[in-house]
Amino acid sequence: MKLSNAASLVFIVLSASCGREFLEVKSDVSIGTPSSISDYQALLDNSTAKMNIESASSLNIIGADEYFLESDAWHSLPTTNNSLQYKNAYTWMDDFYSGESGNDWNKAYSRILYANLVLEGIARVVPAANERGAWNNVKGSALFFRALNFYQLAQLFCQPYEAATADLALGIPLRLEPDVNLKSTRATVQQTYGQILSDLNESAGLLPDYPQVKMRPSKAAAYGLMARVCLSMQDYQQAGLFAREALDLHGDLMDYNELDPALPYPFPADYGETNVEVVFMNMTLNYPMFGDARMHVADDLLALYEPSDLRRSLFYATGTVDNIFFRGSFIGAGAFFAGIATPELFLISAEAHAREGSDEEALADLNRLREHRFAQGRFNPYRTADAETALDLVLEERRRELAFRGLRWEDLRRLNQTPSHAKTIERWIDGQRYTLEPNSVKYVWPIPDDVIALSGMEQNPR
Repeated sequence: MKLSNAASLVFIVLSASCGREFLEVKSDVSIGTPSSISDYQALLDNSTAKMNIESASSLNIIGADEYFLESDAWHSLPTTNNSLQYKNAYTWMDDFYSGESGNDWNKAYSRILYANLVLEGIARVVPAANERGAWNNVKGSALFFRALNFYQLAQLFCQPYEAATADLALGIPLRLEPDVNLKSTRATVQQTYGQILSDLNESAGLLPDYPQVKMRPSKAAAYGLMARVCLSMQDYQQAGLFAREALDLHGDLMDYNELDPALPYPFPADYGETNVEVVFMNMTLNYPMFGDARMHVADDLLALYEPSDLRRSLFYATGTVDNIFFRGSFIGAGAFFAGIATPELFLISAEAHAREGSDEEALADLNRLREHRFAQGRFNPYRTADAETALDLVLEERRRELAFRGLRWEDLRRLNQTPSHAKTIERWIDGQRYTLEPNSVKYVWPIPDDVIALSGMEQNPR
């Protein structure tokens, strides 16, 4: 049955609190089922599938050290419609779900289900000679989306990757088929990252160099995500190589002198289509705690920006309660960008160079990025530094450039393993101090209670 648009392809209802062990899936086959390459492409493009929105990065951003809330603002946060978990996550509460189903977990596994449905279906389609490119794009995209969501889940629900313990530490359930009746068990961390890299490596061989739209993945996006994954694994040589592979395909940077800080949101609201830095578009929800009347950007983050650094005025503005809030998302709206962009790739390349002792190459990557970030005539390049100093400069630049993208949480998990870079985060509510110590078990969020009850899989300690 040839279907005219994605909305009429298939309706999928997912619930982690149903009578099934893991996820319940119901397909309304009376409307029609996908059968052609264009059908499966439409399923990935379908807004119902939400492959690019509501990224499983909310807990990454909420739990990190880039902002704080005053007590009154915290008390005013909504507690209905599965929102209480976000309020509780602000202080890393042990039982932060408070009976709610886990938003990040459910949204990620719903996208994994869509990807698996596409992978199973496209395998049954035999493409004509002139359809091979489109067929490859569909399969490569589904593999990419599955890997992306596995990776996002790993940053929330697995221990940080350590080579010495990865074969024993608990990973996530690796759902590789759309059959929801299969028993869900946790893989190891090593198996989890191995599957992510396997999916991405295969997708890179299938995807086009450049996508039709940036909501679709590309070869550059696959290499870019592999660079991010390898960075989190502390495989810095491979991270640098993949970052440079991606930059060879898509290495553009935007001159921030061309942006208008007087606009409410300085970056264009067109899903990254005119933003030359966006390689792949992905976004979070618009969380109430990050509005202009609640959020306070952390003082130590703001202090990193020099007076002539244009990011200070483009990324941040004064809110309604004399607070400084973040408004520099590549979405051009309140939702946060959680995709892949060239600045991150330059910074991964720079960090890899610094950790390999190639300080000149590290500074070259930094200068290439920073020259696009300062007021005209005010940029002063880094000229010399030893490898240790170069690394510190790179890590500072990651904080400036990649704020509020969910990457700070990943950096904290990784860098806390080195005492010189470890940091304790603190929050204050009604005079009570809450802390997140380096390498705390609270850097691994608990799996939703209803999933544990239905599957019997082992829970993360708190």
